[in-house]
Amino acid sequence: MKETILITGYNGELGSKTLKKLVSMGKSIIALDINDPIEKIHSVSYIKDTITNYQLINSIFKDYHITKVYHFAALLSQTASQNPELAFEINEKASKNLIDCSYTFGIKNNCITRFFFPSSIAVYGPTKIENASEQDIIKPTTVYGNNKLIIEEYGSKLHEKSLSKNVGLDFRSIRFPGVISYDTVPTGGTTDYAPQMINNAKKGKKFECKLSPNTILPFIGIDKTITSIIDIMGLKTIESKLRVFNVQEASFSIKELSDFLLRKFPSFQITYNKDKNFQSVADTWPSSLNCEKANKFWNFSTEKNFEVFIKKIINK
Repeated sequence: MKETILITGYNGELGSKTLKKLVSMGKSIIALDINDPIEKIHSVSYIKDTITNYQLINSIFKDYHITKVYHFAALLSQTASQNPELAFEINEKASKNLIDCSYTFGIKNNCITRFFFPSSIAVYGPTKIENASEQDIIKPTTVYGNNKLIIEEYGSKLHEKSLSKNVGLDFRSIRFPGVISYDTVPTGGTTDYAPQMINNAKKGKKFECKLSPNTILPFIGIDKTITSIIDIMGLKTIESKLRVFNVQEASFSIKELSDFLLRKFPSFQITYNKDKNFQSVADTWPSSLNCEKANKFWNFSTEKNFEVFIKKIINK
C-alpha cells in the first residue's frame, strides 16, 4: 500500500502552505477540513468533514497507509476562550483521538507514524518571561494554552511508550510565536495584530490596536514557519526526550512595529483601545524565546534585526 500523508485543517494558513510544499515534493496526500478547498490541487484527495467524526478518522487509517500526520485543525486563542466546550472537543478530545489512531496504526503495522503538532507560546504563564526555554515555567492561563499543553504532554507520553518497542508514534511539535504572513491576514489569535497592522499600513488604512504599545511578543515569518515544519518532520530521528521546540525570528514591541510602519507608510494611522481580555493573555506570554534546541536539531536560525525581519515580509 502506498505511503500517504494526512493533513488536517488544510484550509488554514499553516495547513494550506504546508500542503503545497509537500505536493511540490511529490507526496501522496489526504487533506481533511470542515470546509471545501479554497484552491484545489488535482493530485490531493480532499475530504470535507470534521476531525470530531471519529468513525471517519478511524476509516482513514484503516483504508490508507498513513506514515505522517500534520495536525493543523484547531480553534485559535481568542475563539477558544469564547467557546471553551467546543475548544475541548476540537483542540483536546479530537486531537487525542488522532494521536491514538496514529499510535495504534503504528503498532498494528509494525512501523512508526510520524506526527506533527503545532503548539503555541500560549502554553507559557502565568507571568511574562524573557528568552523562555522549552522547560521554563509552564502554567497557561487560557483555554487555548491549556488545550495545547495537554496535547503536548499526551503526544510526548505516547512517544515515550513507543520507544521501548520501536513501533507506534513519533511525536514532534513546535511552539510557535505569532506568525506573520505576506498574503493572508488571520483573525482569532492574540498576536494577529501584527499582520493586521502591516496589512492596514500597506493599504493606508487606520488601525485600532487592542493591546498597549509597550507589549512585547515574539514572531516568525510564514516562510520560516513552513520551513521549520518540513525540517523537523524530515529528520529521521530526534535523539532527545524533548518533543516540543521553540522557534522565533524576532521579538519586538507594538510601538517598535507601529513606529517603523509610520516611517515607511506616512499615511498610516494607529489608535489604541486596550481590550482587557487580549492584554491579559499577552501579559502571560513570553517576550522572547530561546531557540537553541531547534538550532541544534535542524539548524534553525533567528533574525536578530527586527527591521530586517519586517522589511522581508513587506517586500514579499
